[in-house]
Amino acid sequence: MSSNVIYPCHVLKRAVIYTQLLILSVAAVLAILLFDSPEQFFSLFSINFTVVIIGLAAGLACVAADLILMKLLPEKAFDDGGINQQLFQCLKPQQILLITLLIAFSEELLFRGVIQTQIGFIPASLIFIAVHVRYLKNIYLLINVTILSFLLGYVYEYTESLWSVFIIHFIIDYILGIYIHYSNKEGV
Repeated sequence: MSSNVIYPCHVLKRAVIYTQLLILSVAAVLAILLFDSPEQFFSLFSINFTVVIIGLAAGLACVAADLILMKLLPEKAFDDGGINQQLFQCLKPQQILLITLLIAFSEELLFRGVIQTQIGFIPASLIFIAVHVRYLKNIYLLINVTILSFLLGYVYEYTESLWSVFIIHFIIDYILGIYIHYSNKEGV
């Protein structure tokens, strides 16, 4: 970690939870305002075997690519100001599970379920990138979040199901969170 600010764990946890609850609230309000009926909104949650397989395969492929790049690129390529490292290092694995479930659900509900459904694939992807502001200062993280955002948007368009992108987003955040958690503890 470079000369980053060190935050107490409870401050980071609260910030993440409050941010995600805000995103979830915005998604809920916009869904009520923008969808013609509850049925139209709930149709976004269709699920079948293909949706699950696509979500799992894409999520695992993204994680594999990130892990390979973590071995090949210098550590500073992944520096987001130390936030991810501090957060995942201080959380217990079950807390990482719950927080990454909340993040995947709230962000995909807003960005793919509401914004992409209402104004399109490209604007939703660009807004998703902009919201991840701490990644904008680091070229590798900016490229990473841009590719991921457009991948999520494309997969949502292809599957027409929020479950596919929930699965992708969750797998990436959870596995990389666990990786960060244990690599910092064991010096991996």
